[in-house]
Amino acid sequence: METTISLIRGIVTLDEQTYRAFLTSENVMKRGFLIFLACFFIATFPVFGQNLINNIQGFTPEAAADFQEQFLTIFEQFQPPDVEDEFLDIFKQNFIVGSNMGVEIDALPTPLPRPIAAFFKALGAWISAALSNIGPWLGYGAFVLLFAKLAGGRAVLNPFYGLTALYAVPNLLRIFSFIPYLGPALGLVALIWGIAVYIRAVQVSQDFSGSKAVLITFMPALILLLLGACIGSVSLASLIGAISAAQ
Repeated sequence: METTISLIRGIVTLDEQTYRAFLTSENVMKRGFLIFLACFFIATFPVFGQNLINNIQGFTPEAAADFQEQFLTIFEQFQPPDVEDEFLDIFKQNFIVGSNMGVEIDALPTPLPRPIAAFFKALGAWISAALSNIGPWLGYGAFVLLFAKLAGGRAVLNPFYGLTALYAVPNLLRIFSFIPYLGPALGLVALIWGIAVYIRAVQVSQDFSGSKAVLITFMPALILLLLGACIGSVSLASLIGAISAAQ
């Protein structure tokens, strides 16, 4: 237990010796991946609890009424000013009928008792929420690894992924995401802290300086951003040209 606490403390405080010791440890990729999964399963546990409660309660008439009120309030605030009142009335009536049908559908008998079905449904959502972080981590890491190789880094797969997986540790703060105001604030802290851990992991795994690690970490994001801006500009220019030609 002391070893685990010491490791977590070293990770979140960006202690270079802790990162280097982890880098040279046995099965670094396996250890990093297990820490990654453990952190995100813990961080997304509120998803399981909230979904379990909601699924057991079901889509009740009271819940439907609250949903209708909230949706229609937001809709009235942002509705286009030039839409006819008759169309809006029809839309609102159809929306209310549709949500009431949802109540009736939710009340239909199911193969499994509602509590059991609710448990498995919430469990599936929890697992999906935790595992959904794997793809972005691996995908973005591949680009960072490529740029690290071009910049003269070691670019060895297992140590790199094993160490960058530690960015999941600050994301434990996301377990408080259900708390109003505090949850989003801690989520932002977790994001910034996680980026700092990722940069330190790149620095240690590639033996870069701090500034070079920052550049390599953000390079893929900058290139993707510029690429998206270029595609958007070309698309906008093409659209304007097509409109001008049509006129």
